[in-house]
Amino acid sequence: MPPLLPRSKRLRTALFAGISIVLVVAVALLLANTADTGGKQTARAKAKAKAKARAAAVKPVKLVLGAVVVQSTGLPGAVKLPVRAAVMRATQQYFDDAILAPVRRGRVDNRYARVFDPGVQGLAKGKQRGVLTEATTRDVIRPPVGIKPTKVRIDAISEPTGKLALVATTFVVRIDAQTPTGRKLVVRRRTELTFADEFGKWVVTAYRVTVRRSVGGRTTTTTAHSPKGASA
Repeated sequence: MPPLLPRSKRLRTALFAGISIVLVVAVALLLANTADTGGKQTARAKAKAKAKARAAAVKPVKLVLGAVVVQSTGLPGAVKLPVRAAVMRATQQYFDDAILAPVRRGRVDNRYARVFDPGVQGLAKGKQRGVLTEATTRDVIRPPVGIKPTKVRIDAISEPTGKLALVATTFVVRIDAQTPTGRKLVVRRRTELTFADEFGKWVVTAYRVTVRRSVGGRTTTTTAHSPKGASA
């Protein structure tokens, strides 16, 4: 039986059918991509709103200077105002980026490592990052959150000439928060940062940080410190 349609018409019919299939597939892909994009945008918007609410629930905290003690091996030494300002500024930066940022915004600000000198920086932002920062608890902290630091104590050692050799800042922070399971989280951090004047800039050449975290009835304590002799 001969074909009902001429060959040219059959070709046009096949062509139209092929184009229709391509259009249907393209529209389906476009709709799927639009839905996926919309889902991602919605997820990002929710995450952004959640981060904003979390940041609003935890206010910035300014560290306050406490006692200043100088041990002299010769002529009396003094921690003058520019030195106090420099070490307090660096201590505040470390506190803001390593401790406060994970609690407020859910992530560590890696700029905290800038206060350390090259001799200890790799360890501080690498292997010991989990102790020096609140990276390990950032995902389990839920409002309400309380952060209470003690005043910052400054201890200094001066050379026989009275020139400062080393300056250390020490402070303790207590963090109280809720967890997704409803259990209370208590974090107590004790931080000691030892500074030295390197080419006119006071940087951390040694540190010792002890963190005690309690969730429910379980408590863990970890300590991180720079290698012995790092501040020498």
